[in-house]
Amino acid sequence: MRALTVVPGRAGSGAVRDVPDPVADGLVSVDVVRVGLCGTDAEIERGEYGRAPEGSEVLVLGHESFGRVSGDAGGLRKGTPVVASVRRPDGCPNCRNGEQDMCLWGGFRERGINGIHGFCAERFAERAELLFPVPEEIADVAVLLEPLTISEKGWRHLVAAQRRMTYWEPKQAIVTGAGPVGILAALLLRLRGLDVTVVERTEKPARRELLARIGARYAATSVTPLGDVAAARERVDVALDATGSAAVAFETMRLVGANGAVILTSVTGADRRVELRADAVNQGLVLNNVLVLGTVNANALDFRQGIADLAAAERRWPGFLASLITRRVPLADAARALPHDPNEIKTVVEVAP
Repeated sequence: MRALTVVPGRAGSGAVRDVPDPVADGLVSVDVVRVGLCGTDAEIERGEYGRAPEGSEVLVLGHESFGRVSGDAGGLRKGTPVVASVRRPDGCPNCRNGEQDMCLWGGFRERGINGIHGFCAERFAERAELLFPVPEEIADVAVLLEPLTISEKGWRHLVAAQRRMTYWEPKQAIVTGAGPVGILAALLLRLRGLDVTVVERTEKPARRELLARIGARYAATSVTPLGDVAAARERVDVALDATGSAAVAFETMRLVGANGAVILTSVTGADRRVELRADAVNQGLVLNNVLVLGTVNANALDFRQGIADLAAAERRWPGFLASLITRRVPLADAARALPHDPNEIKTVVEVAP
């Protein structure tokens, strides 16, 4: 079968290659419909990280999946639309309890990233419990589920942590970064009733118009400094960073008010240096009882909540989710679509003809 692959560690090795069909014994076979591409795929293609499965020279990319079950198996009927989770457990106590996103030992594998093939192929096979059926009414946008689950997990953990106090009713939120993760985070926060401002570096009028459809504000730091954006709000209760910039991640820690919270979703480079007023950051966190948490990957709770939120968003703002998919390419052209294009929101590979 054909698949989008790389040779891990070899920059520029992305190509559509023939790979063996997956072994489906005891697993559910899934015909892939489409797969989302993101910055992680681009970084792996640049040779920055990634690990092929044992015995394979190549790694099949793609961790944002959508497909349909090939035949009755695992309690799923043929044709059922499904999305697969990404991380596979290593047997640590958390993994054994379905929380592989909170792995203690670090021996996990991740589809399309670390030690196990991804989904950007004509077919894949998976355990039934790692597949999440989605309603037909959101099948066309279900490929957005995995990037949404990052914020679903962050919000779930935030709500649990904020039980540290008797009363907390968040009203104002700032999201830094207007890519897919940032926009989907804004969507989630709007569904929770928050007044949301999305901030990015360069002014894009089309993004302003897009976010206005869900009642979110928009700002660009090339026009208005981030601190001024926050100052214009009565008080920022939640800040979520999705920029990929360590400098911005630290700056968000200074935006929130008393008892506020910061959610960090950016996996930034390991060798960047930033200058910051460390005392001011520390003082603000301590004196305001600010909570800072990171979120990566997600578990079944987040996938199920994400499905409910996609459905709720489609009912409330029809067509908004589909408008986030701004580029569609066939599998044959997938390798050329790997480099990041800041003008696009979400690029997807249409695998099924």
